[in-house]
Amino acid sequence: MSVRKLAGLAAGFALAIGLIGGGVSAAFSSQVSAVQNINVGTFGCQISSASAGDIAADKMSVTFNAPDIMSSAPASSPFSFTVANTGSIPAVASVTSVATIGGPFSDILGTPANRPIAVGASTTYDAGLSWTELGMSDLGQAETITYTVLCQG
Repeated sequence: MSVRKLAGLAAGFALAIGLIGGGVSAAFSSQVSAVQNINVGTFGCQISSASAGDIAADKMSVTFNAPDIMSSAPASSPFSFTVANTGSIPAVASVTSVATIGGPFSDILGTPANRPIAVGASTTYDAGLSWTELGMSDLGQAETITYTVLCQG
């Protein structure tokens, strides 16, 4: 081998060693990702009545107009309503009543406990008014009772 070739090889070798020391290098990288999807269920209650009440279009209220009382004898005017769970989350229903009743009239519902309602299920409340014997002072009176159902998830 000639001196020229040896000198060229030595120069090339020195240059390669110098470049490696000067920061010539290779870097490898890769990227991955993780994704979590989550959905929140739906929640809703609707009301209906077996007592021929007028149900609002959104099924959020029902009104029952009881027939007039035509006797002074003790009696009652029952009113039942059903609360249905229309969502995908279990619910618990609780009922409160507000009334303008007094005198011989009383609420049939009493004090209902909280009722769990499974998805797609319903619960029925038996409510309404009862009264003892009516007197002359009761003539012409009008009574109202409003039941409010609170559904919670």
